[in-house]
Amino acid sequence: MGNIEKFYMKPPGSCFWVAVLEGKVVGTVAAVGQQEESGGAVVLQRMSVDQRYRKCGVGVALGRKVLEFAAHYGYSSVILGTTAYAPAAHRLYQRLGFCCVGVTNGYATPGGRQSLLEQIFYRVRHHHYSIDVQNISNGHQLQ
Repeated sequence: MGNIEKFYMKPPGSCFWVAVLEGKVVGTVAAVGQQEESGGAVVLQRMSVDQRYRKCGVGVALGRKVLEFAAHYGYSSVILGTTAYAPAAHRLYQRLGFCCVGVTNGYATPGGRQSLLEQIFYRVRHHHYSIDVQNISNGHQLQ
C-alpha cells in the first residue's frame, strides 16, 4: 500500500478504487491484470471495508467494480485469495458469484521463508476463489 500509483495505477490492466461516503474513505479494492492469450485473469487484491460501514453495500459495490473492469477489458476471470479468518469476506465473495476453487494449508508469503517453528505452529488455511467474467456482462452471476 506504500505506492498505490506504482503498483495499481501505472501497470496496464490494473486499477485501484476508493469508496468514499460523506467525505470519508470507507473502503478500497485493487485489480491487477495478468493478461494471457486466452484473456487472462484479474487478481482482486486489497479489498478492505471500514468496520463501521460493513453490511451497507460497500463491499458489494467495490467487488462489482472489479468484475465490471475485468469484463470491460476482456479478461476471462477474476481470482482472489483470502484466509479462513474472515468468514464475512467469504460470504461477500460468494454473494458476488465467486466459487471456492481450492484451499491450501500453511500459506506463506510468496518468496518468503518460514522458520521451523513457523512451519510447525503457524498454519493458515488460504481459500482461493474464482469467477468467470464472460457471464457477467448480462448480469447472470451478480446477485
